Amino acid sequence: MIVYIIMKNKLKIMLNDLINNNIFDGTWFVADGALLGITREGGLLNHDDDIDIYVLPNTKINWDKLSNKYKYYKDYTCYKIYDRNDERVSSNEWLRYIAFKRTMPQYYRYNRAQLCRAISGEYEKEKIVRQYPSAWIDIFVLEYDKDHDLYRIPQHWNGTEFYFTPKEVEGQIDNTLGYEIRIPKNHKQVLERIYGSNWIVEDIDYQY
Repeated sequence: MIVYIIMKNKLKIMLNDLINNNIFDGTWFVADGALLGITREGGLLNHDDDIDIYVLPNTKINWDKLSNKYKYYKDYTCYKIYDRNDERVSSNEWLRYIAFKRTMPQYYRYNRAQLCRAISGEYEKEKIVRQYPSAWIDIFVLEYDKDHDLYRIPQHWNGTEFYFTPKEVEGQIDNTLGYEIRIPKNHKQVLERIYGSNWIVEDIDYQY
């Protein structure tokens, strides 16, 4: 539990650093697990080791303003920011496995919770051992799908719950973490799409 408290505090500091350094020039918002924690529990989830940030296509990411405390690299569909002092930087193969399965048509209609349950038996090891050693900020650059009037992650998870409507990306201000961040407008609707209709109740068997 102490490890999780340290992780949560570090994530809050990292996010605040990005905001204070004005790394985003344009529209951005926090979603996924961080949004779930903020909305359901009044803070970040105890087990979470990352914060997912989504930015619109015309948003500039000012990497030159990134504090000397942090480094980043491009991975799959996002940029990953981490503390340069963390030595054991490794890839989370469970999350990569989820990302891989996401591209398969038979899983297009699965929300995140359903997908994790469906494939967890195929990848038992990563259900137990988490590979990320420290806190991460993931930045996803969305693209606009004009055919469906939606914002999506490019070349990934299309046809799934990982999209945002123009109304949702307008965003709204939230101060739950003790400083001002942006979350999607109609964020409870977003959470239901990602985690299912029972998102308000913690699932102790859910593999994040």
